[in-house]
Amino acid sequence: MPTTLVLRAADAADAPHRILPVFAGDADPLAPLPEGLRENARRTAALRRFKADAGKTLLLPFGEEQWVVVGLGAREALTRPAFCEALAKAFSELKGAGAAAMSLLLPAELPWPAEQAARWAGEALQMAGYAFRAYRTQASEEAPQIVVSVVAAGQRVAVEAGLAAAGHVAEGIALTRDLINHPAAVAHPDYVAEMAQRLAEAHGARFVRIRGEDLAQQGYGAIHAVGRGAEHPPQLVVLEYGTAAPDRPTVALVGKGVTFDSGGLDLKTSSGMALMKKDMGGAATVLGAFRAIAGLALPVHLVAVLALAENAVDALSYHPGDILRTRQGLTVEITNTDAEGRLVLADALALARDYAPRYLVDFATLTGACRVALGKQIMGLFCDDAPLREALQGAAQVTGDHVWPLPLWAPYRKELDSSVADLANAANGGMAGAITAALFLKEFAGEVAWAHIDCYAWSDGDAPLFPKGGSGVGVRLCTELITQLRETAGDGR
Repeated sequence: MPTTLVLRAADAADAPHRILPVFAGDADPLAPLPEGLRENARRTAALRRFKADAGKTLLLPFGEEQWVVVGLGAREALTRPAFCEALAKAFSELKGAGAAAMSLLLPAELPWPAEQAARWAGEALQMAGYAFRAYRTQASEEAPQIVVSVVAAGQRVAVEAGLAAAGHVAEGIALTRDLINHPAAVAHPDYVAEMAQRLAEAHGARFVRIRGEDLAQQGYGAIHAVGRGAEHPPQLVVLEYGTAAPDRPTVALVGKGVTFDSGGLDLKTSSGMALMKKDMGGAATVLGAFRAIAGLALPVHLVAVLALAENAVDALSYHPGDILRTRQGLTVEITNTDAEGRLVLADALALARDYAPRYLVDFATLTGACRVALGKQIMGLFCDDAPLREALQGAAQVTGDHVWPLPLWAPYRKELDSSVADLANAANGGMAGAITAALFLKEFAGEVAWAHIDCYAWSDGDAPLFPKGGSGVGVRLCTELITQLRETAGDGR
């Protein structure tokens, strides 16, 4: 994990730099400070109009000590996302001031047990402390190690357990970020598949890999066509963790893994290709989620399917006008080779359905249309199954990995009609692009409870939780989703 951050539980603050979260509305929000520091702190807070509003910080230097007091807002309104964002901001402020050792003092009045609060805090700190340095060569670029002691009075064992759980989630997020941040010449289909195999072996998961011409021979004509012009062959990868049981629903996660998207023969512009190493963000998210869920040993039968290919320009590249036969048997007329993500997902969804999942969720950096509609921070959610949709929305509300429901508007399906095949891969006219892409995928999801998440997978670095690069958004969503789905596992669905 490419971070220089070390978290540990402690019985008391033992570092010169300290993070103190406080609530607004208390008679004296600064009362948790040591008595000898309070009066000066109150005067500074009054001067700077600090009232412990959510996310507001107050930096207080006292000789060799340095405190960052961070507001959590009103106690009754505190949410996990607001808590995580506040801690990340305070951590980043101290880190920017050169702190190498910090203590985080968790308030006793948090609305969660100490173990849970320590987990959320640990996730936030490790997300904020992530650094991608694989290609830095100068010693001056190396970040010093930062040690953070997490303190909750009388709760050291609970804090240790919470930090251990946070570590699994943080490792999953870091894995997702690493895969996206590596250049496409490194994180090609073979590289991602090999990383997946190592992960499967580490967690005792079953592993399946269908590569190159084997795809064509087994009927996966869509993903084979998309990736056959690249140096590294296309492939479908499956990781299977756990076994199905009445209280262990089978959940399939499917990820679009186009490791670089040139647009194919319908070539993108130079600016359009600039960030296309992130076009495998869906597969990276699914793999990171697998790492987190398996590490946490969540009670689920999890199937992760990665659709890996590079959409390259070559004599073997597929053409506009080609007709492809998918694993499901449907034929697809290619009207745009730059609408390749839905093609690789079509075959991946068919493969995932072989495992008879109760729930099927795909992640894909699929359409610019979704970014136009929702921006970079919100993922588009397409789901007609009410319990699954509600579980995803509930998980998003808890974690802060935001989703917004968009319609699978049936009348738009005619935009995918083809005169020579069962359907076209891209609609004419360019209207409702995110919806028509989701409707294309629906053709391959079958009758299973299915959700499609159109994600961006990238951060511009304008928030402490999300350093610039691969965002890792979706990993926490999936870990929470398993909890939400398990609660309804016995409802006969």
